[in-house]
Amino acid sequence: MAGVLTTASNVTCGHAPGKVQTSSTAKLTVSGRPVLLKTSIAGSSVSGCSTPSDPNSGSVTCTLVTSVTTGDATKLTAGHAPVTLDTLAGGTNGTVSGTPQTLLSATAGQTKLTAA
Repeated sequence: MAGVLTTASNVTCGHAPGKVQTSSTAKLTVSGRPVLLKTSIAGSSVSGCSTPSDPNSGSVTCTLVTSVTTGDATKLTAGHAPVTLDTLAGGTNGTVSGTPQTLLSATAGQTKLTAA
Protein backbone atom coordinates (compact mmCIF):
# COMPACT_ATOMS: atom_id res chain seq x y z
CA MET A 1 0.00 0.00 0.00
CA ALA A 2 1.18 3.49 -0.82
CA GLY A 3 0.97 6.55 1.40
CA VAL A 4 -1.67 9.17 0.65
CA LEU A 5 -0.26 12.64 -0.03
CA THR A 6 -1.50 15.62 1.98
CA THR A 7 -0.62 19.29 2.09
CA ALA A 8 2.02 18.31 4.69
CA SER A 9 3.73 15.89 2.26
CA ASN A 10 7.04 16.62 0.60
CA VAL A 11 6.70 16.87 -3.20
CA THR A 12 9.95 17.65 -5.03
CA CYS A 13 11.24 18.31 -8.53
CA GLY A 14 14.11 15.90 -7.96
CA HIS A 15 16.80 18.55 -7.61
CA ALA A 16 17.35 19.13 -3.90
CA PRO A 17 15.97 21.14 -2.29
CA GLY A 18 13.41 21.88 -5.04
CA LYS A 19 9.97 21.85 -3.41
CA VAL A 20 6.59 21.91 -5.12
CA GLN A 21 4.18 24.41 -3.56
CA THR A 22 0.95 22.42 -3.09
CA SER A 23 -2.48 23.34 -1.81
CA SER A 24 -5.79 21.55 -1.61
CA THR A 25 -9.39 22.21 -0.69
CA ALA A 26 -10.32 18.50 -0.51
CA LYS A 27 -12.72 17.66 2.31
CA LEU A 28 -10.89 14.39 3.04
CA THR A 29 -8.13 15.07 5.56
CA VAL A 30 -5.40 13.10 7.33
CA SER A 31 -4.31 14.51 10.69
CA GLY A 32 -6.14 17.71 9.80
CA ARG A 33 -4.37 18.17 6.44
CA PRO A 34 -6.31 17.99 3.16
CA VAL A 35 -5.30 15.19 0.78
CA LEU A 36 -3.71 16.11 -2.54
CA LEU A 37 -5.32 15.47 -5.90
CA LYS A 38 -3.57 15.51 -9.27
CA THR A 39 -4.98 19.03 -9.76
CA SER A 40 -3.32 20.05 -6.46
CA ILE A 41 0.10 19.31 -8.00
CA ALA A 42 -0.06 19.79 -11.79
CA GLY A 43 0.57 23.44 -12.62
CA SER A 44 2.04 24.17 -9.17
CA SER A 45 5.16 26.26 -8.76
CA VAL A 46 8.55 24.86 -7.76
CA SER A 47 10.95 26.76 -5.51
CA GLY A 48 14.53 26.04 -4.56
CA CYS A 49 15.49 23.89 -7.56
CA SER A 50 19.27 23.49 -7.54
CA THR A 51 19.62 23.21 -11.33
CA PRO A 52 21.20 26.48 -12.52
CA SER A 53 19.81 28.03 -15.68
CA ASP A 54 22.55 28.07 -18.32
CA PRO A 55 21.60 28.84 -21.93
CA ASN A 56 24.97 27.52 -23.13
CA SER A 57 24.34 24.01 -21.77
CA GLY A 58 20.57 23.98 -22.30
CA SER A 59 19.85 23.76 -18.57
CA VAL A 60 16.81 25.51 -17.08
CA THR A 61 15.81 25.71 -13.42
CA CYS A 62 12.53 23.92 -12.55
CA THR A 63 9.83 26.48 -11.74
CA LEU A 64 6.57 24.70 -12.67
CA VAL A 65 5.09 21.19 -12.58
CA THR A 66 4.02 20.39 -16.14
CA SER A 67 2.62 16.88 -15.67
CA VAL A 68 1.62 14.23 -13.14
CA THR A 69 1.83 10.90 -14.95
CA THR A 70 1.30 8.34 -12.18
CA GLY A 71 0.23 8.22 -8.56
CA ASP A 72 -3.58 8.18 -8.67
CA ALA A 73 -5.29 5.88 -6.17
CA THR A 74 -7.49 3.26 -7.84
CA LYS A 75 -10.26 3.24 -5.20
CA LEU A 76 -9.84 6.12 -2.74
CA THR A 77 -11.35 9.39 -3.94
CA ALA A 78 -12.11 12.86 -2.65
CA GLY A 79 -14.82 14.84 -4.43
CA HIS A 80 -15.04 12.08 -7.09
CA ALA A 81 -11.36 12.49 -7.99
CA PRO A 82 -8.66 9.95 -7.08
CA VAL A 83 -6.35 11.03 -4.28
CA THR A 84 -2.64 11.16 -5.11
CA LEU A 85 -0.22 8.64 -3.62
CA ASP A 86 3.51 8.69 -2.85
CA THR A 87 4.02 6.64 -6.04
CA LEU A 88 3.69 9.99 -7.80
CA ALA A 89 5.77 10.63 -10.92
CA GLY A 90 5.74 13.47 -13.39
CA GLY A 91 7.67 16.29 -14.98
CA THR A 92 8.58 19.94 -14.69
CA ASN A 93 9.50 22.72 -17.09
CA GLY A 94 13.17 22.34 -16.12
CA THR A 95 15.84 20.88 -18.38
CA VAL A 96 19.33 19.52 -17.80
CA SER A 97 21.56 19.71 -20.89
CA GLY A 98 18.39 20.11 -22.96
CA THR A 99 16.67 17.02 -21.49
CA PRO A 100 13.20 17.65 -20.00
CA GLN A 101 13.05 16.71 -16.33
CA THR A 102 10.78 13.89 -15.19
CA LEU A 103 12.04 13.46 -11.62
CA LEU A 104 8.89 14.65 -9.83
CA SER A 105 8.45 12.56 -6.67
CA ALA A 106 6.87 12.66 -3.22
CA THR A 107 7.09 11.40 0.33
CA ALA A 108 3.76 11.07 2.13
CA GLY A 109 5.09 11.98 5.56
CA GLN A 110 2.17 10.18 7.21
CA THR A 111 1.23 6.52 7.75
CA LYS A 112 -2.36 6.80 8.99
CA LEU A 113 -3.96 6.43 5.56
CA THR A 114 -2.72 4.24 2.73
CA ALA A 115 -4.34 3.17 -0.52
CA ALA A 116 -3.76 1.18 -3.66
